[in-house]
Amino acid sequence: MKIAFTADVHLKTEDSSPERFNALCDVLDQAVKEKISSVIIAGDLFDVESRNYAVFDNLCRDKKYLSLDFHIIPGNHDQAISGKYFTSSNIRVYSEPELVFFEEGGPAFFFIPYNADSSMGEILAKYRSSLSGRWILVGHGDYLSGTKNPNSYESGMYMPLGRSDIEYYNPARVLLGHIHKKMQSGKVCYPGSPCSMDINETGKRSFGVLDTNDLSFTEKTVNTDYIYFVESLLAVPAADEFEYIRQKITSMIVNWDLKTEEVPKARIRLKVSGYCSNLKLLQSAISQSLADYKFYNDEGPDLGGVSVFDEAERVSIVDRIRKRVDSEALKAGLSKEKKDMILEKAIGFVING
Repeated sequence: MKIAFTADVHLKTEDSSPERFNALCDVLDQAVKEKISSVIIAGDLFDVESRNYAVFDNLCRDKKYLSLDFHIIPGNHDQAISGKYFTSSNIRVYSEPELVFFEEGGPAFFFIPYNADSSMGEILAKYRSSLSGRWILVGHGDYLSGTKNPNSYESGMYMPLGRSDIEYYNPARVLLGHIHKKMQSGKVCYPGSPCSMDINETGKRSFGVLDTNDLSFTEKTVNTDYIYFVESLLAVPAADEFEYIRQKITSMIVNWDLKTEEVPKARIRLKVSGYCSNLKLLQSAISQSLADYKFYNDEGPDLGGVSVFDEAERVSIVDRIRKRVDSEALKAGLSKEKKDMILEKAIGFVING
């Protein structure tokens, strides 16, 4: 049996956030196409200021989705959500912790709704005697794996689950909502939000499919209205400075891994720092390289961090430094961010003395 899994849809009204409804519908369309009958939504189906439950209720009654059963837990944004707000028979909201079997002989699913005054570990302790065999935890909150995953949509700590909780209670899988960026760490899976909430939630979005036979977790790309990218580039004053920036942009585009039909959906925010000999030519090189792409809110590239420098002798020195740093960084396997930091400091030393 396969089960679709998503979270953090943050529905408002169709008029104010049509892209969120479209993303959810794409998840459901893919589930129907793959003959998946159950969809888990691990919290924050609705946004904090929205109680437009009737729209989702009507969506679930649509004949396209009558084959789907929806299993929903409240999140920190929609703690008030309850089964009494829905009339469609294929919607089930778990307002209290509950152990559920989807199929005979399959794993049990333990749904833990969001509780601002508790950790997931505290809830697990109360139900310890019921948790045996193969079981899967479904919750909404922060996984304390030693590093805090950033959530630009909200700060703070929400209903945490510790690594020690997983080791002690031993779920076969942990399916969590709350972190909008997809993440897998051992047994823990965050599908991420199926639709970016803002420009800071970058890249393609996804949902998960869990196979209850082998407990494998597969990511499926969501066909969203927009795909956001926030990028930074370092301008280097060298003999081939504008060709260099074109090559960096080409590499950046390759890393986006967009299909031809996805290119019109891209929205970019680009910040450029460093030094160049001619700001107008730099802007032109960037615009030409990104001619097929749109900037977020038509804001264009941010060149505020670029200083003009065109002293020929020092430019020659910078050129040699840049090539050496590129070579050594490749050998050392340094990240783009680390390499750019080293290069910017080296260039600054040559230019500023």
